[in-house]
Amino acid sequence: MTNKRSRFPLFKDIRLYGRLLSYVMVYKWYFFLGLSLVVLFALTTPAVAVLMKPLLDGSFVQRDPDYILWTPIILIIIFAIRGIASYLHGVCMSWVLGYVVYDLQTQMIDRMIAFPTQFYDDISAAQINIRISSDVNQLTDTASTVVITIIRESLTILGLLIWIFILDWALSLILLIATPLIATLVAFIARRLRKLYRDFMQMGERLLAHLQEVTAYHRLVKLYQTQNYERERLYNYANRVRQLKLKQAVASHLTVPAAEFISTVVIACTVYFSLTRDLTDPLTVGGFVSFMAALALISSSLKKLLRVNEMLQAGLTASERVFFLIDQEVEIDEGKRSMIDKKVDGEIQFRNITYKYPKSDASSLNEVSLDIKPRQTIALVGSSGSGKSTLTSLIPRLYEIQDGTLLVDGVDIREYTLADIRSQIALVSQDIFLFDDTVAVNIAYGNIENATDEKIREAAKSAYALDFIENLPNGFDTQIGERGVRLSGGQKQRIAIARAFIKDAPILIFDEATSSLDTKSEFEVRKALDALGEGRTVIIVAHRLASIEHVERIVVLSEGRIVEDGTHQELLAREGHYYQLYTVYKETEEQN
Repeated sequence: MTNKRSRFPLFKDIRLYGRLLSYVMVYKWYFFLGLSLVVLFALTTPAVAVLMKPLLDGSFVQRDPDYILWTPIILIIIFAIRGIASYLHGVCMSWVLGYVVYDLQTQMIDRMIAFPTQFYDDISAAQINIRISSDVNQLTDTASTVVITIIRESLTILGLLIWIFILDWALSLILLIATPLIATLVAFIARRLRKLYRDFMQMGERLLAHLQEVTAYHRLVKLYQTQNYERERLYNYANRVRQLKLKQAVASHLTVPAAEFISTVVIACTVYFSLTRDLTDPLTVGGFVSFMAALALISSSLKKLLRVNEMLQAGLTASERVFFLIDQEVEIDEGKRSMIDKKVDGEIQFRNITYKYPKSDASSLNEVSLDIKPRQTIALVGSSGSGKSTLTSLIPRLYEIQDGTLLVDGVDIREYTLADIRSQIALVSQDIFLFDDTVAVNIAYGNIENATDEKIREAAKSAYALDFIENLPNGFDTQIGERGVRLSGGQKQRIAIARAFIKDAPILIFDEATSSLDTKSEFEVRKALDALGEGRTVIIVAHRLASIEHVERIVVLSEGRIVEDGTHQELLAREGHYYQLYTVYKETEEQN
């Protein structure tokens, strides 16, 4: 079966299209209603063609007054039905497609929130965001547009083959009469659409911007367990986009049928008046015009049918990209042990841990064994690529252990649920994760469900951030911009520390938290970090060795192995790896 599909891409295309239609079938009654309206719309064309025979024979040849009176009226009725069917079909299908887009987006959001960290290492945020925001719209258009186009245009062509449309000099006046009416209608709808498009684009940008934030800060979302919070925010953005898209459709689909109806009323009036005149050869004129009109409209319908393939291929390509995202594996979460309303003591034990990144030739960690006592503070040092960050990333299970065992309070972390183990850990790093929101929201992120104004203020005070926050234009309600661009480096760090305070986790990871700060900012942040670390297990990853001289225990890593372990003075006395790192560090500091 696999070989057949590889030799015949049609199998794959049919499978993709079937999968796509399965989302549409959730709203099958609305979808079939839309298809019924499409059929009704298409049947109005042969109905007009049928009307032409009594129009020609009864009105032009026999001059029957009943035909002369009722033919224009029936014509108006037919095109009224045509316009209503077109409008309702467009709105109905847009309603279905809007919900299909929303369903696909929410499904992809669910997957994105639950993707493992390794997935984000292998794909860019833009690739994810484009699939969720753009590709999904492309593929949902394909789900119904191709079917609708084939049914509508095929029936239209069939009807046009017998369509006889009569025109004389009076019809040229129709344009003069209809043009200002249609222009007024189009201008009115254009103004409405311009505002809707503007709102739609702005909301789309907000959705994309927050998607980029969530994907960029995925570690923070996992560590602070705000998956549900982010789901709801993104759901709301996606739903608002759906609503605006539907409003666009309601306005845009009105243009053609309304303009067509206006033209038809004027044409019907002209036909009536032209039929009251004496005509020398109505059949010859009628036959000629019928032929030319049918030819032009058949050509137009054929072009639409030919464009179906282009739409189909574009939609199938988009569906491959979207379903690629939906089909990705999520984080493994098979733990059964619960820590609801409990805090660990903070004992951490690494037992012969080996880890190798999938696209790396060498292991980042090689049989690492390390015991960290409860409420102990240790520092991890080593050159870039020595395995410091990899080691700390294993504790909250951002990466899954490949070989060895990691214990927290004597229990293998794989026995805990992801939510439980991550509830015990707070992170403060040099890569500061701040959202484009208020100061208060960014602090509350550490405990989004239980954060109160009082707790937020107390956390800010503990992080030595209260003074500068109160001096901001709107205090805790100040918008800090994307990634906190309106704050200094030290201020951003203290916001992150306040967030860790409000989480009140027993295990803290400081990943080079002061390495990018100037001396004054580092002093302020250091005070906050020292306060935060009291009574907790603290793991510090640092390049500025002067900042960890006071730490009770320093662990030195080199090429994924622990090579030294001791206090600052003990390690200097050994004149080994730490001594070399410290000597180079001091020389660099003196040069700077």
